[in-house]
Amino acid sequence: MALSENLKKLAEPGQTGSDVKALNTPEDWRPRLDLDDSKGGFVVSKPRPAGEIPDTADVLKEFDLDPNSWTVTSLRRSRWQTYSGEWLESVRVNVVPSGLVVADHLDAEALIDEIKKWRPERGLKAGTGNGAYLVSPSDQQIGKKANGQGTQQSIDRILQLTEYSVDRLLSLRKMGLNLGTVVLALPGDHVEGLTSQNGRLQGQAASDLGLTEQVRVARRLLMTQIKTLAPLAERVIVPVINGNHDEVTRQVAADPADGWNVEIASAVQDACAENPALQHVEFRFPSSGHQTLTVDINGTMLGLFHGHQAGRDVMKYLSGQAAGQTALGLADVWISGHFHNFKCMDVGHRLWVQCPTTDPGSEWFRDRAGLESKPGLLTMVLGGEYEPREHISVLAVKP
Repeated sequence: MALSENLKKLAEPGQTGSDVKALNTPEDWRPRLDLDDSKGGFVVSKPRPAGEIPDTADVLKEFDLDPNSWTVTSLRRSRWQTYSGEWLESVRVNVVPSGLVVADHLDAEALIDEIKKWRPERGLKAGTGNGAYLVSPSDQQIGKKANGQGTQQSIDRILQLTEYSVDRLLSLRKMGLNLGTVVLALPGDHVEGLTSQNGRLQGQAASDLGLTEQVRVARRLLMTQIKTLAPLAERVIVPVINGNHDEVTRQVAADPADGWNVEIASAVQDACAENPALQHVEFRFPSSGHQTLTVDINGTMLGLFHGHQAGRDVMKYLSGQAAGQTALGLADVWISGHFHNFKCMDVGHRLWVQCPTTDPGSEWFRDRAGLESKPGLLTMVLGGEYEPREHISVLAVKP
């Protein structure tokens, strides 16, 4: 054999290629049963070659469970590769006793019907003037479960706070404020989503609604908020940005302007366009490639950013925006969310307000930090001749 024909062999230093570490079955996917006879639970099947998983009835039989006595509520799959390169697969089957109505397995359509029927209990007249009344429900995270609460409690809380926001506006008008504009600012995390916390939110322990149900309920809820506030003003502005929970995916570099909060509001915008009584409602969205938004509210520049992009140093983030003379950096008033607690700070002649949350809270944060966020709804007055700091109010949930 000619030397040239052995070039590859001559060029190689010796044995090449990496050894592949033997991968055992992931801990979460080892066969097991975790079941309460009255409430249900789950089983994890034995690993099998990919594509050879039996149906759910056979999986239940593996654990001596009668398929006729249990109702499957959801199913999750996992695949992993062994040291030999073989792909294995396992399933987790969540079940409840047949005939049992599970309290936290919400009927999304029932929630939607409840939202559609809700109306404020008073006749309302549109106000006039160059002042703007701002309502900012932040971190609603529809679908989230925590502290023994879930979406049903979130719906009740948000509707209650929406009604309180009407009371607040009427009281401001009685004080002589001329408020012809209502701003319903949405600073992000409208739904719990699936992407945050490295995908751990996909489990039933974190959410009581699937993603499409979260979006549908959030859309109907936003429509209710708009129909409640729209009769109060000559002009209604709905500025919208996405939060980290609103991200559609983290597997690829996605456009930050493309998220669930924008999708929810965009669908509601289409519905408003078909209703003659809602023609004075205008929506504002971030441009492609952006996750912030600045809107001129009757002479006051209102800047929205969710807060996750700022890390723990919001002042450093805003200073950078100001130094770069971005639209956000030149705003007069900044509204943010993300941190789930109310904060208000003068920044020279400008103002930064961090919204409280409207979600059920966070057991994880309480265990980590010893603190719990208190739900509430930010309201304030801006635009025209009004000083933004003068009428800031956080509406609290009453027991």
